[in-house]
Amino acid sequence: MSEQMIPGIVPQKDGSYMISFELPNGACMTPEILETLAAISRQHNCLVHVTTAQKIMLLGMDFDQARDVLKRLEEAGLSVRKTRDLSQPRVCVGKPYCKLALQDTFSLAQYFYERLSRKPIAPKMKVAVAGCPACCSWANIIDVGFVGVKSGWKVFIGGHGGARPVLAEEMGKVTSHEEAAALLERIADLFTSEVKKKARLSHIIKRMGVDEFKRRVGL
Repeated sequence: MSEQMIPGIVPQKDGSYMISFELPNGACMTPEILETLAAISRQHNCLVHVTTAQKIMLLGMDFDQARDVLKRLEEAGLSVRKTRDLSQPRVCVGKPYCKLALQDTFSLAQYFYERLSRKPIAPKMKVAVAGCPACCSWANIIDVGFVGVKSGWKVFIGGHGGARPVLAEEMGKVTSHEEAAALLERIADLFTSEVKKKARLSHIIKRMGVDEFKRRVGL
């Protein structure tokens, strides 16, 4: 199998290879995972990078090292990202840990991950969950954000970072995990059906109009 044909091993600009794996809720760093990472880093001298999306990247490997690392990560039960899909949401700690939190963020983010994480999607749509309007996970400046309030979750849509950042707009509210996941799935389906090249949700909304977007996703 050629170097370009192993899903999960990503060539980098400097000729090295990268592997990233998911940590749902950013909170699955068990002692066993830490020990595996330490052993891999010592053996292969690779850089362990925590991304802004709360994933872990292993950088600076040659191809043979990356192939060994991929095998060991999968044997440890870690989810290595191999295709473009909805992936994990960005999340703050929420209740019961944060004194400001109004909702349990981990349970909603985990529900999204279990139900939707392998859903194919066009590039590029990101999701975040915040336990309160302080939005430590930037749920108010991302494509789809769920922000905890006392009576449920406000839904913020159409934001993004980058060179020209855009604030998301509050467009609705949900009160259950099931309702939130169903809405997120409808938005993902609409985004994938409408995007013509790499884009953000704000571009789709601007093209079709807010009212039509809300009608089509059931808001």
